[in-house]
Amino acid sequence: MLKVIDYIEKIIIRVLIMVLLLTIALGTCEIGRILILDIMTPPYGLLDISTVFDTFGIVLVILIGLELLKSMKMFLTEDRVNPQLVAEVAMIALCNKIITLDATHLPGTVPLGIAALLLALSAAYFVFWWVNKEKPADKICIE
Repeated sequence: MLKVIDYIEKIIIRVLIMVLLLTIALGTCEIGRILILDIMTPPYGLLDISTVFDTFGIVLVILIGLELLKSMKMFLTEDRVNPQLVAEVAMIALCNKIITLDATHLPGTVPLGIAALLLALSAAYFVFWWVNKEKPADKICIE
């Protein structure tokens, strides 16, 4: 029974990797399309600030996708998950939220909560790094 579960799990991971690769490729094409269209509209060669923020958001989402792809690839090939990589992906996702957040309509507690999350993720990342600083980063895993 466990072999069947492992087999199905591997198939699901492979499908998710293919979907993630397609999404990353299409997202990269979308960034190029947005930039080219915005540069080619008058005034030529200038980008609107909203386009810049949208582009930053898409770039960070693609970066998150690449890190998730790395994590899934490690799980597929080695049956392990790197907790330092998971903390890194979570920090990138939170930073994406911070960059794209419209802070003008937020209550005062939301930035405090985001700061607490970022501090906790940073502390977790530091702990993973400290405990395993003599090991290469690709060997820090949970089986």
